[in-house]
Amino acid sequence: MKNRLLCTTILAFVLTAVSSQKHDDYIWYDPLESINRLEGQGWENMVYHRLPDKAEKTVRNKVWGLSKHTAGLGVRFETDADSISVRYQVDGNLAMNHMPATGVSGVDMYVKAKGTWLWVRGRRKFDDIIQYDFALDALSHAMHEHQLLLPLYNAVKNLKIGVQKGSSFKILPVRLEKPIVVYGTSIAQGACASRPGMAWTNILARRLDYPVVNLGFSGNGRLEPEVIDLINEIDASVYVLDCLPNLRPGEENTKEEIQKRIRNSILSLREKHSKTPIVLVQHMGYSDGIMESKRASVYKTLNLWVEETYMTLQNKGVLNLYMLTKEELNLSNDAFVDGTHPTDLGMEQYAKAYEKKIKDIGISNK
Repeated sequence: MKNRLLCTTILAFVLTAVSSQKHDDYIWYDPLESINRLEGQGWENMVYHRLPDKAEKTVRNKVWGLSKHTAGLGVRFETDADSISVRYQVDGNLAMNHMPATGVSGVDMYVKAKGTWLWVRGRRKFDDIIQYDFALDALSHAMHEHQLLLPLYNAVKNLKIGVQKGSSFKILPVRLEKPIVVYGTSIAQGACASRPGMAWTNILARRLDYPVVNLGFSGNGRLEPEVIDLINEIDASVYVLDCLPNLRPGEENTKEEIQKRIRNSILSLREKHSKTPIVLVQHMGYSDGIMESKRASVYKTLNLWVEETYMTLQNKGVLNLYMLTKEELNLSNDAFVDGTHPTDLGMEQYAKAYEKKIKDIGISNK
């Protein structure tokens, strides 16, 4: 046993040394030293946060804590390197019991080749310092645009991107298009995608080749005026309100209260942004609603209430207001991890419905 432990220790030391030597000829870049806003951020100078520092004084503690998760955030850069390394640390648990470490704490890289975003497989190691190594030697040795998508359910610090000496490398500023702003729940934040690129907001951003700001807060997407006030500061192309899964009917969430939150959120956005499209989203349902009548009653009730509010606002002359229905979302029975949160299949279906709705509104880069 002692010999086996000794051999394991020696092997770990050797692997660490080899890894260190392998990257001795790399130059490392800190994205925060080059730009003042990341892809997917609605405000400047925020480190790896999704809300501005001032929000700590106005939103609930849970919302503020979740805003430190980097869901939807990314780094855009150009390089001609044929191998890229990423090193960073996270603050929370690496994984959850229904969502793998690659989704909770991992990163994803995409490269644009011939106008198409292609996923790059990363060799990864989860430790105190998380390491990803990406090989792109099949690409031509020319400058290509890349996206590094950050973890969905963790806070990130000390992130560095490394390329071999002699390679060209440039961090790109955020795009100039007005973003699609999504205010939602754990489903918008990314639960339970297997990796960041499979969160529906990131799928949508790739398909439209368009910036998306992800303000999904797990268990805490509740159409709160403090969050709506912050969203109102973003000059968006579309505002999406997808919060029904966190507004379960009950003593506090009465019909009157939920409809008031929906109505006030829309009217607040419309007051400051008179023409910007607003998409109100129905509850996508639970896969086990077929088996459990109480579960089905939750989303059927919510969807009835939101439809009533939508029709009332339309009848009062609120323009550019759209609704994405449960039927349009059309998640299949196998599209869920736990009856509530989508698998990668569910994320694809969710993104497909959003893509159609956004394009029908007239927002697209293609």
